[in-house]
Amino acid sequence: MIRRIVTGNDAQGRSYIVSDERVVAVEGAPDGVVWRESGRLERWLPSTARHLEPDGGSSRCSRVVLPPWAAMKDDVAAGRFPGLDADGFHRTETIDYILMLEGEVDLVLDRDRTTIRAGDVVIQRNASHAWQNMTDRDAVFWGVMTARAD
Repeated sequence: MIRRIVTGNDAQGRSYIVSDERVVAVEGAPDGVVWRESGRLERWLPSTARHLEPDGGSSRCSRVVLPPWAAMKDDVAAGRFPGLDADGFHRTETIDYILMLEGEVDLVLDRDRTTIRAGDVVIQRNASHAWQNMTDRDAVFWGVMTARAD
């Protein structure tokens, strides 16, 4: 079974974990389908990091190596990463699929925080969030960002 974490925004625009569960596949879908998304959210909130987003209607796949937060937090707080606030929070107008490969990372949202480990999948849906590696070694994940379809 795969741990699948889905994020979203509440009525006040605060990000939170919509669901955190172990799944085999989406009900009624072929084995292995972990999530289905139309790309059309009920309400999109504005991006704080547009430069990270793929062009409208397209996608981007990246391998991310995230150093320990202790090594990054001063640079993040100093504004050396455009679009991120002092705690690393940012929002993109995308739906993202994250697969954790190595290590562990804390997914920090406005209302929630959880630790993502190797094999976990995150469905990030236009939610303000930060990635903080609280360990003493690099963490690695794959991320696919899909830009707004509308």
